[in-house]
Amino acid sequence: MNSTSQLLSELIAIGAKETPNKIAFKSAESQISYQELESRSNQLANWLVENQVKKGDRVGILIEKNVFTAYAIYGILKAGAVLVALDPSQPSERLNTIIADCNIKIVLTIPSHQRIIDQIDTQNLLVVGSHQGVSWDTIFQLASNPPLDLDIEPSDLAYILYTSGSTGEPKGIVHTHSSGMAYARQSTLLYEVSENDTIGNVASLHFDQSTFGYFSAMYAGCTTYIFNTSELVMLGSFCEAVRANGITILYSVPSLFISLIEGGFDLDFPSLRWIKYGGESFPPIKLNELLKKAPNSKISNVYGPAEVNQCTYFTISKPIEADKEVPIGQVWENTSYLILNSEGQQVAPGEQGEFLVHSVTMMSGYWNNETLNQKSFYIDRKEGKEVNYYRTGDYVYLNKNNELVFVGRMDRQVKINGYRIELGAIEQVLIQCPEVKDVAVFTCKSNGMRELCAAIVPKEKPLDNNSLRKRLIKLLPKTSIPKHFFEVQSLPHSVNGKVHYRKLEKQFSN
Repeated sequence: MNSTSQLLSELIAIGAKETPNKIAFKSAESQISYQELESRSNQLANWLVENQVKKGDRVGILIEKNVFTAYAIYGILKAGAVLVALDPSQPSERLNTIIADCNIKIVLTIPSHQRIIDQIDTQNLLVVGSHQGVSWDTIFQLASNPPLDLDIEPSDLAYILYTSGSTGEPKGIVHTHSSGMAYARQSTLLYEVSENDTIGNVASLHFDQSTFGYFSAMYAGCTTYIFNTSELVMLGSFCEAVRANGITILYSVPSLFISLIEGGFDLDFPSLRWIKYGGESFPPIKLNELLKKAPNSKISNVYGPAEVNQCTYFTISKPIEADKEVPIGQVWENTSYLILNSEGQQVAPGEQGEFLVHSVTMMSGYWNNETLNQKSFYIDRKEGKEVNYYRTGDYVYLNKNNELVFVGRMDRQVKINGYRIELGAIEQVLIQCPEVKDVAVFTCKSNGMRELCAAIVPKEKPLDNNSLRKRLIKLLPKTSIPKHFFEVQSLPHSVNGKVHYRKLEKQFSN
């Protein structure tokens, strides 16, 4: 375990020294050892510095689910630069916006993303890995590989992840070596990750769940298996990869595990000891099915916006009541929180309020966006001390067991005809209905008026709207029953696996 390191850039060196031939990263196509990763990331770092990259400069990574991501991450960090994760599935306009916002001069990619590179503005970019740029082979053949002696501090910036949030506008979440290392350390200790583990990395680099596979695994000195896109589409291949590679920890959004359950796959993997999920709520009915299908695995509900990496956890060891929300549990080490009402006062246990978090894993702020930073932090002044809290924008409350329970996003609470309505609570009721396989509740405009809607994937077609409406009359207040039911084959999801509510709103408005 890498307990002496203070910098993310140092994580590989200890593994390369103690277990040089151990596999650090692998996929269905290739694998790299700790020694190879150390040597080649040093070569990339030297090349970057030779090409005028200075401490604090931002370097883009446009690589999807490939071991070259590891070379890119650690090469950038060793050069004292800041990695910016670029999502290959995003439109070129959005990529250009991020590149300009971060003043990126160098982008690291692979040949399979050539079409994307051709679409973005590369006039002022030096591209590594494209057909017209510098090849990876050139760097690995010509660049020197001794480690650089740079003055990198724990407080220095390490990586930026862009997310749209509820506004649709990209915002860059900035983490330092200190916050990234704190997450690697605390997640490793919480889930008892050792050098004997193999972590299954499902998420792309631009999604914060990927930091568990790219940073925590290296802190523990274990192996990360990177699932490729086809394995995440052909779930039979996904299951084969879990078994063949002896994966011990899986971390993903609930939608992956729900698809595995509904596909009837055998999830009793002999090696799998932890299933971690986060990013959105897991319907209790489906979660209970997962408990049955994966009896040898512990299941952890992970909560934490990308701004704080992770901050709470809850281990599910027994079935959850169908009408109850799964707790997000308790905060982990070196973390404190507040639950405030709209007047900024602490609420009593059982009362809901906004969840504010202070943690060693917290971001330093949003990149190049002081206005958003002012809105997103709350300073708590007590006894002459100031503590900076991040405003999550989530409603929570403490239950009778002193466990935190997630209620919903503040921006998922709407007011229709004067009534406050929590859209997530309606989803929880609908998913329990026998005719509903999956559901998303949202609002759309009809003749200028906002109305409550539900997009439903039915278990049996066609959906009987009248029957469903009669059922809901007994389960929900009249004001919370959707006016419109839309039958859909599947729900749209964002690249991070979360339900894409804005797409539904646009599709069904008017």
